[in-house]
Amino acid sequence: MKISIIGLGLIGGSIAIGLKNKHQITGFDPDSNTQSLAMKSGLNVSKDFVSCVKDAELVIVAAPTTQSEEILKELNKLNFSGFVTDICSVKAPLLTAANGLNYVGSHPMAGSNESGFRSADQNIFKDAPWAISITSDTKQGALISVISFISDLGAFVVPVNPIEHDESVVLSSHLAHVVASAYAKSVGESEFAQLAQLLAGGSFRDLTRVTTSPAQRTAEIVWPNRKSLSKVVENLGDNLTKLQNLLDQGSQADIEKFLTEASALRTISDETLNKVKNHQGNKVNSRFESLIKDFLELSQKRVVTSDFKINADSVDYLINEI
Repeated sequence: MKISIIGLGLIGGSIAIGLKNKHQITGFDPDSNTQSLAMKSGLNVSKDFVSCVKDAELVIVAAPTTQSEEILKELNKLNFSGFVTDICSVKAPLLTAANGLNYVGSHPMAGSNESGFRSADQNIFKDAPWAISITSDTKQGALISVISFISDLGAFVVPVNPIEHDESVVLSSHLAHVVASAYAKSVGESEFAQLAQLLAGGSFRDLTRVTTSPAQRTAEIVWPNRKSLSKVVENLGDNLTKLQNLLDQGSQADIEKFLTEASALRTISDETLNKVKNHQGNKVNSRFESLIKDFLELSQKRVVTSDFKINADSVDYLINEI
C-alpha cells in the first residue's frame, strides 16, 4: 500500500519506520532537520505536502491536533480521494474537520517521554491499544486499511465512538499527566523536597515519569479536552477529600478498603490485555459488507480486537471484552 505520513515526530516517525519494509512509505515534515534525519534512516521524504500525498492510497496525519485539523482541511481542498486517518488524542474535532474525506480517526495509546524523529521507535506500538473511531459514515475500505497497518505495527484495535473516546482518554491519559505534575509540584513545594528526592524509589519515579515529557506537547494534548478534564479533576478532588477524611477520622481498615477498591480497576485491565497478548479470545468473522455494522456494535461493548486476518471478502479476528 502507498502510505504518506504527514508529520515525522515521535509517533509519525515510529509509524514510518515500522511500516517501511511492508509498505511504500513517503513522509513529510516541515522541519528541515527532521527531513534530514528521516532520509538518513532510509525513508523517502517529500519536500512539500502536496507532492507527499499526490499518489497516496492512505494518508496518516501525525501532527498536533490544531495542525492536524488544518491538514485535513487542506486534503479536502485538494479533493484527495484516498483513505485518511490521524493519530490525535481527540477524535470529535478531527471528525468535523475531515468532513468530505474518506476518513476514519485513530489514536495509538503509546508513546515516550522523548520527542522528535530522533526518538522514533517502531516497538512502542507492540502490544499497545490503538483506538479506531467508528461512525455510521465510516467507509469499509478506510477501516480495513487502518486495521491493516495497525496490525502490521503489532498493536491491538479498540473500536470506539468518537465522543466516548474523547471522554475516556481524559481519564486514561490526560488526567494522569496533570495529576503527575500536581504530585511533583506538591513534593517540590515541601521543606523536605531535596531529601524526598534522595529517598525516592519506584513509586515516585512511576508516578512522575510523564512529567518528563515535553510540556508543550502535553499542553497540546490536554488543551482540546480541557472542559472534560476539568470535570474529572474535580472528581479526583472529591476522592482526595474522602481519603483525607479517612486519614483524619477513619480506621486502618477504612484505608485498606479504599485502596482495595482502587486496585480492582488495574487488575481488570491487566487480565484483559494478557489474554490479548496470548492470542486468546472469541473468534469472529465479519463479512466486508457487514464490517462497519459489526464494529459499531463492538464500539459499544468495550472490547479489544486482535489477530486480524484479512481475506478476499471477510475479516477474521479475536475479541476480548472488559
